[in-house]
Amino acid sequence: MMDQSGGAVGEEWNTRKSLLRRAKDPSDEEAWTDFVGYYENFIYHILRRMELNTEECDDLVQDILLKLWKNLKTYDAEKGRFRTWLGRVVRHAAYDYFDKVKTRRKLLEEERAMVEIIRATPASDVERLIEEEWMQYMTSFALERLHNIFSGEAINVFSLSLDGLPADEIAKQLNLTRDSVYTLKNRVKARFIKEVRAVMDEVEYNG
Repeated sequence: MMDQSGGAVGEEWNTRKSLLRRAKDPSDEEAWTDFVGYYENFIYHILRRMELNTEECDDLVQDILLKLWKNLKTYDAEKGRFRTWLGRVVRHAAYDYFDKVKTRRKLLEEERAMVEIIRATPASDVERLIEEEWMQYMTSFALERLHNIFSGEAINVFSLSLDGLPADEIAKQLNLTRDSVYTLKNRVKARFIKEVRAVMDEVEYNG
């Protein structure tokens, strides 16, 4: 991994094959472990945005991961983005989950309310949730990687700039010159953009 010079994107992203492509191979346990590492929390956040409670989300996430493991090989990138395909899997898994619960016992009032929420949520709304969460989720991975690349001072400058603080205020808070603030911010920002693209290519690209 290169340092604060903002050079080429991290070696691990350049040398590894696409995660989606690797995860399609059921014998590649390492790829599946990586896949779960990226997507488990993402799926959980989507379900919570759909207003399902914590207990139901925990069970559903496991059901969805199982469905993904079984059906990932059927995903065709030429027919649409992985995010869109994942949204359909999440929505259908939620339907199936509550259908199974309904056959085992009478749904509780809270669960019936969840079913109505899922039924009333158009596919387009699920796709919108996926898109919003995806961008936040991928940028969080990129931000984590920046901590291994830049000094704490550079990260602090960039974080404060993301909070909307003007350069003069950042310089005052961190005891830096205005020019130093601009230099550090632009350096980290350039690398941040590269890291976001690298993470998204690695996790979602199917080629």
